[in-house]
Amino acid sequence: MRLCSRSKLVLACSALGVTFSLAACGGDDTAADAAADGGMMKSQTPKNDANAPTWYKDIAPIVSDKCTGCHTEGGIAPFSMKSYESAKDFAGSMAQAVEDGRMPPFLAQETDACKPRLPWANDIRLSADQKKTIRAWANAGAPEGDKAHPGKLGTPAPTKLAREDVVLTVPEKITVDGKQDIHTCMVLDPKLKEDGYVIGRQITAGNNAVLHHVVSYLVTPQTKADGTMQTRAEMLAALKKEKNVAPGGRYDCFGGPSLTTVGFEMLDAWAPGGVPSMAPPDSGQPISKDALVLLDTHYHPTGNGAETDDSTHLGLMLATSKPKLVSRVILLGNFEGTNDTNFGTSTLLKQPGESKAEFMIPAGEAKHVEEMTWTWKLGKTALRVYAMGTHMHYVGQDMRVTLEHAAGARKQECLIETPVWDFNWQRGYAYDAAYADLPEMLDGDTVRMRCVFNNTTDNAHVLKALDDRGLDAPVDVPLGEDTLDEMCLAAVGIVYPNPN
Repeated sequence: MRLCSRSKLVLACSALGVTFSLAACGGDDTAADAAADGGMMKSQTPKNDANAPTWYKDIAPIVSDKCTGCHTEGGIAPFSMKSYESAKDFAGSMAQAVEDGRMPPFLAQETDACKPRLPWANDIRLSADQKKTIRAWANAGAPEGDKAHPGKLGTPAPTKLAREDVVLTVPEKITVDGKQDIHTCMVLDPKLKEDGYVIGRQITAGNNAVLHHVVSYLVTPQTKADGTMQTRAEMLAALKKEKNVAPGGRYDCFGGPSLTTVGFEMLDAWAPGGVPSMAPPDSGQPISKDALVLLDTHYHPTGNGAETDDSTHLGLMLATSKPKLVSRVILLGNFEGTNDTNFGTSTLLKQPGESKAEFMIPAGEAKHVEEMTWTWKLGKTALRVYAMGTHMHYVGQDMRVTLEHAAGARKQECLIETPVWDFNWQRGYAYDAAYADLPEMLDGDTVRMRCVFNNTTDNAHVLKALDDRGLDAPVDVPLGEDTLDEMCLAAVGIVYPNPN
């Protein structure tokens, strides 16, 4: 069964802001707090409390486990927290950020409406006691403590792949200027010598100021009208004829690769906050030696002059042996109306007050809801869900994804909710569970996506979007791929037995 259709409805609009990462931490909110106090928010005057927490005994273990994945030299966070000297002057802002829930950034939360039955792997949220410890340390003047008697340091989850067996870099310099977004599909040749399986993926942004998202795809030979499979040469010829592109080239694209004469399926997706995407143990995504890789890339201008990117790249980690399971990431959402594919039916639901189902977020509405469903046509095949992610743009505020079982004694279950959406911190969330315990999807089961939007000036992200457009009041926001449009998109990591 082909689990990644060429249909736009499954691939949705390609502006997914999710990678199935196993860690994310840090952020520029804390830097902004620090900047408000002349670059460093210093803690209160030392109180000489002999019982106060100290850096080496109490704080360093928390920071090492929860924060230094990003707060390290050269990391995505704006300052390092690897040493006492680099962290002490930020003690006050650290305490405030963790108390506010802004740090560490972890958008998946338990709510009254959504309590996933499985824990999240590498959950970087701090406990109430850890938050109190950081506050007590800050209030005591951030004492250093005894370096000779430190507490046990934790090990942060990796923010880079253990190795990059294949590295694919944008083939030319991209200049982003003016007010027009750039949507471009770059075709690259991984030059594989044999078939294999992808077990790790990571996009490294060349210019975070303008790179909005990247969705990567495998481009593969497809079945011809006579029932035979394209050769690699025939695939290349078809690609050249359809898009006038060859490996090393690019073409304008919007809403996905929009290819009809060759096959393609999703590899991964990246947006701000994304870190490595790792397959579950003993699983991987098949990759043919004949395959090409396509980077569907979206750039958004800053409005402050020209920016360039010539170094964004995709790294792939390959399996060293054939895995027992196949794992893939598929996208569900962004539906207009009802449509069918060869393995599912998508539906945009009519909301109260609508004469017909239409994805449109009216100006001035603070709690506008859009709901979509995907009903599976799987036959006897069963899928298990190993990870989840959500994606909206600036108007989004809350997204919930629920699995509704078609029949039997199995209960409905909420897969994920991100109740305080933040476009700047997007990642995937993997379940910390064995394969047999993962949520199971069978024929007729339905995935329901519920997105809540705030299209008012009370939403700080809306203010930014209006500023980008030179507007001073909200406008109606449609479904679309541009940063200033909206989406309601779920990323689902699926795994199933390897038929090979």
